[in-house]
Amino acid sequence: MATALEAKATTANNNLNNNTTNDRDAEISAIKKKKEQAKKSELLREIHKLSIQIQTMEREKLTQIYSKRSEFYQDYMQLKEGEDKMTEERKTEKVRIQQQLEKMNHMIKRFQKELKDLKATPEFVERLKTIMDDIEGTITSFKASQRKKYEELMRSEQTVTLEIQQLEKKFEGWSQIQADTPAPNQPKISNSSRDVTQDLPHEVAAFDKFVHQSGGHRGGWDEYDHQTFLRYRRMYKGRIVFLDHVKPMLPTRLESEIRDHETWYQEYLFLNENKKHAIKKWREKKEEEKEDVVSKAKEDSESEEEEEEKKKNLQQIIARERSDRFKQINAWKVQKELEKAMKEEKKMREELEKVKKKEEGKKRQLELKHQVDQYKEQKKIEEEILQHLHEEQKKNEEERKRLTAAREIEKFRSRDVQKLHEKMEHNREKEEAKKEREKRLAALKSQVHVEVSRDPNRLLKPTSVWKERLKDPKPSGGGQVLVMPHRAVPSWRKS
Repeated sequence: MATALEAKATTANNNLNNNTTNDRDAEISAIKKKKEQAKKSELLREIHKLSIQIQTMEREKLTQIYSKRSEFYQDYMQLKEGEDKMTEERKTEKVRIQQQLEKMNHMIKRFQKELKDLKATPEFVERLKTIMDDIEGTITSFKASQRKKYEELMRSEQTVTLEIQQLEKKFEGWSQIQADTPAPNQPKISNSSRDVTQDLPHEVAAFDKFVHQSGGHRGGWDEYDHQTFLRYRRMYKGRIVFLDHVKPMLPTRLESEIRDHETWYQEYLFLNENKKHAIKKWREKKEEEKEDVVSKAKEDSESEEEEEEKKKNLQQIIARERSDRFKQINAWKVQKELEKAMKEEKKMREELEKVKKKEEGKKRQLELKHQVDQYKEQKKIEEEILQHLHEEQKKNEEERKRLTAAREIEKFRSRDVQKLHEKMEHNREKEEAKKEREKRLAALKSQVHVEVSRDPNRLLKPTSVWKERLKDPKPSGGGQVLVMPHRAVPSWRKS
């Protein structure tokens, strides 16, 4: 009875400890998730900030360095060609690395597919070993090539850094020389003056710089030409076809100048929009900073009271955690002992089941072998019976064919004899008819005697027909012809 009560108490204690442990694990996992989420959001903000900076630098590069209106455009073309070449190389390298990664991914998926269908055979193990060696070799060669490229890039970076440092030293030397030799009639600039735009976003400075470099808010054009250009552009809603219609209205401008002005105006609108957006965000940021300062001042007054409460709560939490940890350790020890006893019992049961299954398997194999032997014997007897029946049937068929052939041969022979007699009778009748005809001819020849004298000149004499043709023709009739013969008219034409 006492043992049962102790077991119940131990079980209740274990359940309580398990619930406490689960709650604490859930709290810890929630805190970790929040920290990871905060890190992720911070990283995303940093990436977004860097992407904005990259876009800004790209725009400045296109509008200032690589712009066709720049006087150093031809000098910067070499830099542009080198940049395009390096960009193409980066794209090619990216495609090649993606292909290698896809190849390794395909090999790993193939290895995982092989692992799903495990077979305890030497060939299967050898195939797995070959696949693993191929995967390892591919990954090793990929890492070695990437390491080599990174080392080359680091060396190139160090070389470029040294060259930049040397150039910076040269520039500093030039600036010192210029500072030592002041220009005549140069007005002094007061250091106390403060730049009002230094707190504004860099988009504002980029827009002002673009306007200053491109000749003002009209891109170097006068008021009339620029307003005419804007009127036609608004009329056609920015479609490129307006360039053909605005050209006659600006006779002093070339087509290339109008197209360059359109490009400048698009860049002007883009930078102006960025400027407005940046100023709006800057104002919102300033308002948020003001609100943060006000809220921080309020929170500072409340933080002192909360600090004392936090200390007391922390001490209570530490004491509770110690007692919980002690209970958890005791419960863990008891749980381990129980698990060990259960594992040993389970292992014994599994061994007994294995022996039992082995004996059942041997018995089943013997039964199957006996059934197979019986089936083979029965199959052999059936095959012998079928073979005997087949031979008997074959003999009967041959005897039937032999009798049929004998009857047919006798029939053919009688028919041949009859045909031979009929043919001989026919030939005899033909001979008799021939002899009779010859006799009649001989009798006729004996009755008629023809003697003709030879006269070769007869061949040169005219024939009787020719003599008739040489006679004078005489009219056959005379008088008026009353009826002229003509062809008959068909009945379908008469109607």
